[in-house]
Amino acid sequence: MPKPITGACALALFLCADLATGEPDAPAPAPARGPFEAREEFLLAQGRLTLPSTTPDALAAGETRLRVGVDWGNDFGWSQPIAGEVPAGRDYLVDGEHSTLGLEVRRGVRPGLSLGLRLPLRWRGAGVLDGVIDWWHHVVAPLGIPDNGRSLFARGRFRVVGRDQDLQPVEWDGRPGFGLGNLEADARWTVTGARPAEGGWRTALVARAALPTGTGPFRSSGAALGLQAVAARGLGSAFDVYLGAGATASSEDDGHGLVYEPVRFEGFLALEWRVGGRFSLLAETTAASRLVSNLDLYPSLQSYVRLGTKVDLSPRWRLEAGITEGLEDQQATTDFGIFSGIVRRF
Repeated sequence: MPKPITGACALALFLCADLATGEPDAPAPAPARGPFEAREEFLLAQGRLTLPSTTPDALAAGETRLRVGVDWGNDFGWSQPIAGEVPAGRDYLVDGEHSTLGLEVRRGVRPGLSLGLRLPLRWRGAGVLDGVIDWWHHVVAPLGIPDNGRSLFARGRFRVVGRDQDLQPVEWDGRPGFGLGNLEADARWTVTGARPAEGGWRTALVARAALPTGTGPFRSSGAALGLQAVAARGLGSAFDVYLGAGATASSEDDGHGLVYEPVRFEGFLALEWRVGGRFSLLAETTAASRLVSNLDLYPSLQSYVRLGTKVDLSPRWRLEAGITEGLEDQQATTDFGIFSGIVRRF
């Protein structure tokens, strides 16, 4: 039997045994599980620091959490007089697909303060989701969710083309392929309401920094900093609301032909419904200011809606899964995406 299969079987057996045995003396997880910490993975935003929806609750002192997350989505946006392969008058067209595997570790260093690191492995290219997206939009059409004209454009393409405000061509020389993204470090300081059980508002400040560790098509220069204010409050015995706002500043100077805004403002609003002792349903929306400044008529606002669930498989393991969808006919966001994650608590 090949060694990779043997290793995979051994890992599966370890996971099953770990879930089955558990730790009788392990403390129960906090009833509030928090929002999805999903980043903006839109094709043009992959190399930028973004602020995810998050909780103000720092980990307990001495607690460590390891998370492996996957984000896969179809990125499609355009501005032109007529939808389809009619380039006359085209201001810009973004067409491609992304996939990101994020490895995260977070540690509670003292009460109310936790530190974290995140390293993403990224891919971008033409992808295979175009046909799936057409099918999905056909299914949700009765709900009034627009398909953004996806079916009128060619499938299986990877391209970013456009023109600037002077109607001169903008040439984006980003390449498809795999590579490491920028290493991200964060510090979370819970200002008020140390634990969800205390009731009332819980607030925190979250500082983030991205270092230029990218490789391959995601190689970068310069660093980025972000600061975010986050708050949460229980609504009765089964609901929690989360909200936050912040900004990022970047010294990145290589946009592969695109000019990025050096400062960007972002915010989020999320609602968690704790259906049972181990199960939560979540809905959240995020919004951010303009990303690119040298594409003519590029939108000044990008927003997303995410729906999904978090399930505690045991006191030590948590599973997350959901979808990303735009409920408006926006032209600078992921058209449709799925994300999932597995969290291990130590």
